[in-house]
Amino acid sequence: MKNIKLRSFLILCLCFLILTISGCWSKNTANNPPVNDPNPPQTEPNPTEPATPSPEPETVEVTIYFPTPDAGGMKAEVRSIAASEQNIEEIIYGIFAEFAKPPAGLVAPLPQNTQLLDVKVKDGVATLNLSQAFHDNFSGGATGEQMVLYSIVNTLTALEEVDAVEFLLEGELRAAILGGIDTSTPVTANESLILQ
Repeated sequence: MKNIKLRSFLILCLCFLILTISGCWSKNTANNPPVNDPNPPQTEPNPTEPATPSPEPETVEVTIYFPTPDAGGMKAEVRSIAASEQNIEEIIYGIFAEFAKPPAGLVAPLPQNTQLLDVKVKDGVATLNLSQAFHDNFSGGATGEQMVLYSIVNTLTALEEVDAVEFLLEGELRAAILGGIDTSTPVTANESLILQ
């Protein structure tokens, strides 16, 4: 009987000890959450999810007229330029950059080192402010003058927003910017110079 009581007491003590230890352990882990792994496993990208494409830059198709080497006329070349369709001035700057890159068999229309200093489009008139080099570096005679001016005018009036082109030289309106053709008023297209 004494043995049974002693055994029961020991079992009771053992159970109490086990419960106390397990209670302390669970309290300890609740207060100290496991430390995050500094090098978590890398998750592979899901092949079924499409990658987000980077936005494409806006481009506009334009028709540019380049003179023939003999100044007998000009031919159309369609180019794509980086510009917004809503920004006509940006398109014109892009066109002037393309004038320096004629296709094989045609020539660049602008006199060397010509810069487009500024452009404004209002009420169908594109006003171009050109650098002094446009005048100073021109040496093409009457037919060359036609090729230079009408390459610009025919190209810009092919744009929906432009009906005529006004030429300024360093901000000043000239009666004949290259010496012969009247540029005192805005110049309109001359389609008779366009070759097929």
